[in-house]
Order: sequence, then structure tokens, then C-alpha cells
Amino acid sequence: MTITQKFCIRKGVTIFRNKISEKISGVKSSDMLGKHFSVMPGKKELLRVLETGIPQLGLPYSTTLGTKAIIHRFPLRDRNDTIIGAMSVVAFSDVMAMRNILEKYNLMKSKLSYYEKEIRKLREARYSFTNIVGNSDKIKFVTKLARKYASTNSPVLITGESGTGKELFAHAIHLASQRKLGPFIIINCPSIPEDLLESELFGYEPGAFSGASKNGKAGKFEMANGGTVFLDEISSLSLQIQPKLLRVLQDHRIERLGGNRGIEVDFRVIAATNKDLKDLVNLGLFREDLYYRLNVLNLHIPPLRERKTDIPLLADLFFHSFREESGLAVEEATEDVLNCFDNWSWPGNIRELKNVLEKAAISSGAKRVELQDLPSYLIVRSFTSRNGTSHPNTNLLRQSKRDIERALLESTLKEHNWNKSKAARRLGISRPHLYSLIKKYDLITPHKD
Repeated sequence: MTITQKFCIRKGVTIFRNKISEKISGVKSSDMLGKHFSVMPGKKELLRVLETGIPQLGLPYSTTLGTKAIIHRFPLRDRNDTIIGAMSVVAFSDVMAMRNILEKYNLMKSKLSYYEKEIRKLREARYSFTNIVGNSDKIKFVTKLARKYASTNSPVLITGESGTGKELFAHAIHLASQRKLGPFIIINCPSIPEDLLESELFGYEPGAFSGASKNGKAGKFEMANGGTVFLDEISSLSLQIQPKLLRVLQDHRIERLGGNRGIEVDFRVIAATNKDLKDLVNLGLFREDLYYRLNVLNLHIPPLRERKTDIPLLADLFFHSFREESGLAVEEATEDVLNCFDNWSWPGNIRELKNVLEKAAISSGAKRVELQDLPSYLIVRSFTSRNGTSHPNTNLLRQSKRDIERALLESTLKEHNWNKSKAARRLGISRPHLYSLIKKYDLITPHKD
């Protein structure tokens, strides 16, 4: 059985003290009741709880007799949540069991707080217009247009190739809108299985289908109430779900799966696609009425090949994130690297650029990314572009060829972990020829194969 010592104060004055407390301390309650707490020894922590309102639970405690115990201190509040006093409770037996329970409780409380924060993050936009990097005319134009769209409540259809940053613009539009304090719900259309899509979008009532939660579940559109729904890769939606989505966009009312009542929802919709929806309409793969419902405001994000002057700024941004998130030393890229980038068409756009720079930064391990740190296909393209244009000075061309040949050789060796046989096959040369090139360019082999 747990024996407890209880002590209670109000406005800094002792108003209650039980008999166990009296016996353990050896001080009569009559000598303490009515006296201000500040004059009593060893009671500073309880006074702190009274002042801050922050409870102290499950702390180790030792009495004047040396008995080990657990102490809890917590504020007392009235119906208006005003702090009117503080109380301490000391447990003198089953101490270890009590501590274990409290540790588990605190751990669960900590985990719950963490998961609540993570869920809030998932429902919040993470990028604003300040995260959009570039000084090119095209990116300035599209950013200015997006800011105008943010001030409205109309649907926005964001188009552009994969990797151009369509989602970033969706986040930014939401955060610059009047709905910025509301949720930002992302629906990645192709990632949701077809048989679960309707319940994910519109929710379901208890017992709507086998395996359904007994409490039912709110859908994405309900979760977005007061905020924005972002439909990413909307072109992947099947013809079966498109009319139901159209009805929700028109009426701003949803009906849960298995339900028979309409639920009003207040949301703005932003959709994105890397396909030409008009072509899909002509092919009969996308509803024309849904297309026009979504395409009220159109925002086309230019591919990276049309804004190459932004590459140095983007590279600086990525290098900063590599240093902060991965602890890499990289700070800059050489002029040869930037020239090489200028000769590439970037079919994967900004996502490809980031991938190339991250791999190069890891390969380099230094503060500067150099030509030999790049993938071999980029180096080959760089040489082809240089060698195929105009008629430069012969000595300059020879030097350029040597630099690129060395960079290509080192890059290929790195890609194959310095395996000479594989590197030779990749370059289309013999193994002895490869060794002669390694010797010619004085390359240091990190290990023998």
C-alpha cells in the first residue's frame, strides 16, 4: 500500500497538511498552518509550481530521515483556470513501480507530442515565394503571376515538366493567400490505390466497408476545410473518380462513403500535372468539364533549359543545404563545371541538377566541385559542345581536350569504384590503354583492383 504525504498552499500560505506529513517531518501542523510558504525550508520548488503553473511529476525525493520517495507537485486551479494554490504529494512505497509507470507515461506523452507536431507539419505548407530562386526573366514573370493568383480564391492549374518545382509554387501560393493559416492538404493522385481513392478523398462512415474504422474517417477534402487542397499529378485520376471530383469542386459538398448526408467544405483547389490535359481530353482520358473547372488560372513553370542563368544561384542554394543537412564541405563549383552545365539540356530539370550536385559534392569531399566529379555523360557532352562549335585556337583546343579527357577518365573510374576492367569497357578502350592514360594524367588510384 502506498503511503502519501500531502501538503497544500494557497496564495503562498499553508492551508493543509496531513498527519503522515507531520509524523515524517516531526513538525506539528499547528506550527505551519497559516504561515507564508517562503519562510519554510526546502519548499522553493512548490513555490515555483505556484508561480509558473507548471507541474513537476515523478521526481526523486528524500525526507529529512533519509527515506527515498517520489514527489509530485502540481498547481491547483479554479473553474476559470486561475491558479489558486499548489499541492505536493509524496509516495513512500512501491517507489520503483511508480517511477516506471511515470517514465512510461512521460515517454508516451513525449511521443504523442512529437506525432502531433509531425501531423501538423504534414498539413502545413513549407515553402513561400522567398524559396523560389532565380533572376531569369522567365522565373520572374511566373513568380509575379503566381503572386497575383495567390490573392484570389480561384482554382489554379500548374503545368510543367517533371522536376520544375510545381509543388513549390503550390505551397507558395497557399502561404501568400488569405487561407495561409488553414491546412494545406497534399493529395498525390497516383500514390493512392484506385480501390481506396474514393474513401481517401471523401472519407467514410463507420462500417462502410470491410476493414473500415468503427469511428469512420474524414477524407482529404474535409481535412482541408478552411485551407487548400493540392491535387498533384491529377492527370493520373481514373475516369471513374473524375465525375465525383467534379461534383465536389462545383458544390463544395462531400458525401462520405457509406453515408447519405452532404457535408459542406470550404477549400481552394490547386492542381498540378506534367501532362497536357487538353491532349488527354482529346484522347478521351480526361473529362473536358473537369479540365475547365480546374484550368481557371493557369501557371506554367519553365523547364531549367529555358532558365540556365539561374543555375549558379540554384547551385549555391543546394550547396548550402548539403552543408546544413549532410555536413558536406562543398561551397562552390568551378567555372568548368558551370560551363558544362550550360551545355546540358537538363531533361530532369531542377531535380536532376540537385541530384548531380549532391553526387558530385559527395564524390569530391572538398569545398569545390570540379569537372572530374561530374557524371561522365555530362563531361562527354561538354567536350562535344566545345569541339563542335566555331574554330578556336589550336593550342587552346588541345588544352581543353586534355582537361576534359582527364576529367572524363577520373569520373569514369570513380563511377566504377576504380575497377579498371569495368572503366575500360565503359570507355571503349583496352585495359593497357587505360593504364597508360592513368599514368599520363598522374591519377592516384585509391586501391588496387
